[in-house]
Amino acid sequence: MASYDGLVSTVLWAIFVIQVIEFSHSNASTNVSTNVRCIGAEREALLKFKHGLTDPSRRLSSWTGEECCKWEGVECNKKTGHVLKLDLHNPCIEEIDIKVFVPSNKCMLGGNIVPSLTELKYLKYLDLSVNNFSTQKIPTFFASLQKLEYLNLSHASFNGNIPRQLSNLSKLQYLDLSINFDMGYLTSNDFDWVSKLSSLKYLHMSGVNLSKVKDWIGCINMLPSLQSLGLSYCRLQDISSSLQANFTSLRFLSIGANNLSSIRPWIYNFSKLEHIDLSNEYDNVIAFVGIPYPFPTAIIENNQRLVFLDVSWNLLQGDFPKNLSSLCKLQFVRLNHNLLNGNISDILGDSLGCIQSKWKIFDVSDNNISGHLPNRFRDLKELEYLDLSLNLIFGSIPASLVELVSLRTFDLRNNKVSGTIPESIWQLSNLKQLLLGSNFLYGVVSELHFENLKSLIRLDISSNQLILNMSSTWVPPFQVREIDLSDCKVGPKFPKWLQTQGNITKLRMSNASISDDIPDWLYDIFSNIEVLDISSNMLRGQVPQDIGDKMPQLIDLILKGNNLTGGIPNSLCKLNRLNGISLSKNQL
Repeated sequence: MASYDGLVSTVLWAIFVIQVIEFSHSNASTNVSTNVRCIGAEREALLKFKHGLTDPSRRLSSWTGEECCKWEGVECNKKTGHVLKLDLHNPCIEEIDIKVFVPSNKCMLGGNIVPSLTELKYLKYLDLSVNNFSTQKIPTFFASLQKLEYLNLSHASFNGNIPRQLSNLSKLQYLDLSINFDMGYLTSNDFDWVSKLSSLKYLHMSGVNLSKVKDWIGCINMLPSLQSLGLSYCRLQDISSSLQANFTSLRFLSIGANNLSSIRPWIYNFSKLEHIDLSNEYDNVIAFVGIPYPFPTAIIENNQRLVFLDVSWNLLQGDFPKNLSSLCKLQFVRLNHNLLNGNISDILGDSLGCIQSKWKIFDVSDNNISGHLPNRFRDLKELEYLDLSLNLIFGSIPASLVELVSLRTFDLRNNKVSGTIPESIWQLSNLKQLLLGSNFLYGVVSELHFENLKSLIRLDISSNQLILNMSSTWVPPFQVREIDLSDCKVGPKFPKWLQTQGNITKLRMSNASISDDIPDWLYDIFSNIEVLDISSNMLRGQVPQDIGDKMPQLIDLILKGNNLTGGIPNSLCKLNRLNGISLSKNQL
């Protein structure tokens, strides 16, 4: 399955920022002035708070002098000078993969949060998210900040039980305690304290261990104003199918990857939902084993405002829903890894209507969808991610796909598509991932085909009947990270153009009709490679004795079925990440 988490995360992050800005403007900014004088006792409280923190990037370097209302992250009431807002979330992000952004460790605050914050008796807004407070629990004294309306401690590496005393924050409208799995471990054994937060509109606790909470839905029923609920990866206990939900103002629902045996009927009663995430994916493994059941069409029928729909990895069976065309605001559709049937043409409908032109993600991979690829895909002008892999689609790739000018990922792997790759595919200049492996495609692919694919970082045309015809002097316009040319006719010479691809992490080129010496530059250029599979060719040469030093990131090394000679390098023992190695059928 190709990755689109980056795109989704970006969109969700934008939604989050908009919510924060709206909240901030309505609750704090109208009373803020940079000319107001700071209250002395509150300034001293902030300085004591600062002294307890570690600040490697000096984010709080402005916290000097008398005017604390001008300090970074601090906002005050323009009339009284009291501190209303303290926003110290980590502002730094970095890209770690294809459009995958994570917070940067460089800007994280840490250390101890001291009780001096309780002197900020008028504080309405506190954001310490995406920092590193791994040495402590969530401070109980936060419960004394009686005027708090906004509290965001998400992804800040807190540990231990969530203090029940937070129930004292009767004015709280926004609470986010979500955590990362690799940093922090929060638990809560009951939800009674949540039920007392009657003003709550936004509750997100994804990743928090709630396995001992018995009546979580009953407690949330006590929150009539709730608009956004995020409890994914919480190990929630299953609940009765007859239970009813009273929080009918809900617009955002994310309760995926829990222990729920199916999509419960109480969800069908909502009518204002814009975001539904009921996915049961957990590290690419289905989160439960249950009985297959039909697609819950009531979700679509009752929620005409849907923008985001994810019911992937749910053992849904039967016909693919055909009433998606009624959702005029829909942009993100993830129905992958189910047991759904249907013809791909019928899924799009006879008329694209009002919605599909707005689709950005359409993922129905790993189902039982069949039929020819319809020309109607060309109307999805804003589509960025199209994943139809692991289905039963046949016929040729329509030339009309050239009109998908926004497309970044096209995944058609493991189908029954035949014919040549149309010229139109090679014209999609925004493509980052082109994945056509394991079909019945044939023909010659030359360097001219790649002229417009300057953004390409992942290419898979393996297990087809394709011939690569590249000149020895060709310099590709792209820098790929992953490439799979297995079972294509690449040889007889080892492709020299790979020498220009210094960012490769995965190279698969088995059974590629190569009869040549392994070039010396291979082991020098690919210093970041994790997977190297050039098996089942007629390659000559030796495995360098220092391969463990030259390719320290190797996870899989597959060199079997060649004519390699010499000894097996001892430096392979240095590869701490090595998971698989195959050197058989050589002359080693």
